[in-house]
Amino acid sequence: MTRIGFSALGLIAGLALSAATPFVRAHDAEQYAKAAPNNNPLFINMTTGDSWRGWMGLHFAHATLKQGHPVAIFLNLDAVKLAAKMGAQEKRPSMQRVPREILADFIRDGGIVLMCGPCMAEFGLTMNDLVPGVQMGRPGYTQDFIFAENARTLTW
Repeated sequence: MTRIGFSALGLIAGLALSAATPFVRAHDAEQYAKAAPNNNPLFINMTTGDSWRGWMGLHFAHATLKQGHPVAIFLNLDAVKLAAKMGAQEKRPSMQRVPREILADFIRDGGIVLMCGPCMAEFGLTMNDLVPGVQMGRPGYTQDFIFAENARTLTW
């Protein structure tokens, strides 16, 4: 079988498994923590504002959410630009959507997106400039996601 055949078979198997697996909606730290012991939540610290790199991280986060793991993404440094409703976001041939679109779907499906306030200010963004459903991170609240029982962390 060719590499393309193996890739297609893997993609079909992955889609079938993700469609058959229920996922937990976790819209806040309390629900995230309640789901944590059984579902190994993921906290992604995203630091890149590059559209393609950001899209890859957001795509990974969304796929993980669909597999049943609570996922929280913390957008900081120039990654805050990924959540902006307006402004240029490059769409490469490998990307089905731009980052703001995948973020909206991620939030709709139960994912949590936290923002760095000082980082937003650095780029002149306010909460009104962002995809609906994004939450402001803050000391204590953000750490509730990082240190939830059985949580895994990843920096993208």
